[in-house]
Amino acid sequence: MPKIRLKQKIKKIIRTPKLLLLAGTLVILSATLLFANKGIWRQIALRHEVGTLEAENAQLLSEEQLLMSRVDLLAKEEPTITERIARERYHLKRRGETIYREAQR
Repeated sequence: MPKIRLKQKIKKIIRTPKLLLLAGTLVILSATLLFANKGIWRQIALRHEVGTLEAENAQLLSEEQLLMSRVDLLAKEEPTITERIARERYHLKRRGETIYREAQR
């Protein structure tokens, strides 16, 4: 007996256009809010991406500070030491200089 009443109520709801229109509108609205381009899922994904990028930015800033401190140390050293390192490691020379190297055996 209760199954018959439930079926009758469902049929009655389906037959009334106002309730059907309201239910359809709610379904479309909720689907739009969840899955649209500016929907909730997109907002969650963007917040996660922002968090990842902020962490990467903090890491890069600390790396930049480390490199800047190394540059400052090199600038404070005597120019002759920097010149010697540039000549030995990178085979740099001044204008007009000729570099002579021993032949490899």
